[in-house]
Amino acid sequence: MSDGTTTILLVRHAESEANAQQTFASQSDSKLTERGRRQTARLASALAAVRIDRVYSSDLSRARDTVSPLAHSRGLEVIEREAFRERSVGELTGLSFDDAKARYPDAWRVLATRDPEARPPGGESLRDVQARVGAALDALIDEHRGGTVLVGSHGGAIVVMVRFLLGVRDLDVRMGFSVANASVTRVDLTASSGAITPRLVYANRVAPLEGEPHFD
Repeated sequence: MSDGTTTILLVRHAESEANAQQTFASQSDSKLTERGRRQTARLASALAAVRIDRVYSSDLSRARDTVSPLAHSRGLEVIEREAFRERSVGELTGLSFDDAKARYPDAWRVLATRDPEARPPGGESLRDVQARVGAALDALIDEHRGGTVLVGSHGGAIVVMVRFLLGVRDLDVRMGFSVANASVTRVDLTASSGAITPRLVYANRVAPLEGEPHFD
């Protein structure tokens, strides 16, 4: 990487039907709710003055539809990448949280303990997710050195992406944070003399309501 700073903006999708119903959407498609569409409009407004050179997204509609307005307002296309999908929870997909806990108690404990090697039935481990999103991020950063890139994705995937970008590759090291719907997390990667210094500029910044300050 040549000298300079590459900025990565990670946007979690706005509220989806699965969020509202407290079910596992996983890698199934779950459309935005009316509230989610309002969140998307606020997000586009909040980021209106922010430089963005490219917009990427998970290929699931809730992520794509969240970032499309801010991309289109800049004349940018949304580049879809399957690699930025949410973690697959396999057979738990479509179940309510209560049903999943009752029907798959062992898998529920796996999700709760965040064992990096364990997989819910038919799903992915955190290690699998790290490999998937990490390879995609490396390619993205290499292609857009010195630019500002926005990625629309999902809560669990974004937490793994932040760890990866900050160099916390050991998944046994706990980082106790989560990201809200329609929130933005910013990581700057500054290259100098062959070394890269990551900086978490802000995390889980939720799009402000009308009249509130916009993002830096």
